[in-house]
Amino acid sequence: MKLLITGAAGFIGSALTHALRSGGHTVTAVDDLSVTSPRPRPDDLQARDVRTLTPRDLDATDTVVHLAAHKSVPRSFEVGAFEHNTAVDRHLIHTFTASTARRLLLASSCEVYGQQTGPLAEHAPHAPRSPYAAAKVSTEHLADIYRPRLERGRQLGIVRFFNTYGPHEDADAVVPAFLDAASQGRPLTIEGDGTQARDLTHIDDAVTMLTRIINAPALLPVVNCGSGRAVTVNELADAVLRTTGRAGRGAIKHTAARPNEISSFTADTTLFTRTYGPVDHRPLDKALSDTLQERARTWTLTGTPR
Repeated sequence: MKLLITGAAGFIGSALTHALRSGGHTVTAVDDLSVTSPRPRPDDLQARDVRTLTPRDLDATDTVVHLAAHKSVPRSFEVGAFEHNTAVDRHLIHTFTASTARRLLLASSCEVYGQQTGPLAEHAPHAPRSPYAAAKVSTEHLADIYRPRLERGRQLGIVRFFNTYGPHEDADAVVPAFLDAASQGRPLTIEGDGTQARDLTHIDDAVTMLTRIINAPALLPVVNCGSGRAVTVNELADAVLRTTGRAGRGAIKHTAARPNEISSFTADTTLFTRTYGPVDHRPLDKALSDTLQERARTWTLTGTPR
């Protein structure tokens, strides 16, 4: 299969590009490199803004996977962040519809659900609480508008990511921030009281889910990508301290809670499992141990590759 992946130098994009190429697929990797990261980049990466892509760039492609985005929720409150993400997504959707590519898979986020209780199924209403989430809602609505305009046989799907983590994730995310702090003997910083819960999925498991979606004959209009299990930030911190052998007084400090913090995200994976089959998600302690070992092997304490 011939694919084009935007955001291919990102955390999920780089892992997916590697997995698909290892599986024999041909992948055109695109990223504007606006985020500086020591993460290994895919070979033959095209350094370009998504908004420079034309229908001709997509014509020889079977499936486009659009992962490029400015993903920081706190920074999305800055002027221009919402506008950037919506402009990029709008351009890519329009470019796809004007091309002959067969399928477009768009990345969305659990953030679109906002503050709701219980496992979050795909039919739950949108309730965004940040400009980042509102931009993803806008993208999903654009997809709904364009989908009926596609010719027979062409598809437009959405995958909503929950919290994905792994060894090559940048240090501003919670799991690597905790692991790096514990490894360096610094206290783990928890924003708020730590009772907020998150659905954590190891990158290898997320890539397994994505490759099943891509290899299936048809894209669903929207599907969750998560583990179906949530842990509190306090529980995550305890697990990191166990993994690193750092448990003890002074190992954790609390700061003020984030504005508009959402108390819980848990993916309802019923639709994914029914459509693509079950995924055997690795236990948290095992996944953290694997992540710590790989991170220690390939990253220095200053966040650069060894």
